[in-house]
Amino acid sequence: MITTRMEKELNAQIKAEYESAFIYMAMAAWAHKNAYYGTANFMWKQAKEEEEHAMKFVDYLKDVDGTIEIPGLEKPEGEFKSLLDIFEKGLEHEKYITSRIHNLVTVSDEEGDYATNDFLQWYVKEQVEEERNFRDIVKLLKKVGDQANGIMMIDSKLGER
Repeated sequence: MITTRMEKELNAQIKAEYESAFIYMAMAAWAHKNAYYGTANFMWKQAKEEEEHAMKFVDYLKDVDGTIEIPGLEKPEGEFKSLLDIFEKGLEHEKYITSRIHNLVTVSDEEGDYATNDFLQWYVKEQVEEERNFRDIVKLLKKVGDQANGIMMIDSKLGER
């Protein structure tokens, strides 16, 4: 049986995952509007992945007979300065999500909830990958600076995701 505290924290994470999807949709829309079609593709796929992450939490709560709360969401920021700005903000957001996942693991330990702890290990590993992906893109964008050819080459590569 899942504890009330754990259930509350998992529902808060569902909201955070959907907020992530909305943030990445806003980034995709900005990128598309500014003709960064590769980045737009990357971010649309990132948004879809975040929705899938949210649904994994929903499915888990169903599996443990928990209560699922459907969150309300705020409109995300929609204006960005550059591709570097987008990916730096994306990296910071992924670090925030990592901290939330780590907190969930701590709560599961404190609650003696071994099943939830096991479930969360997939997210612990996933966040290493998420941060690495954004960090690598930030490094590449910083390397090319304001060189249009370099930016467009990175954008084109992001479209292959």
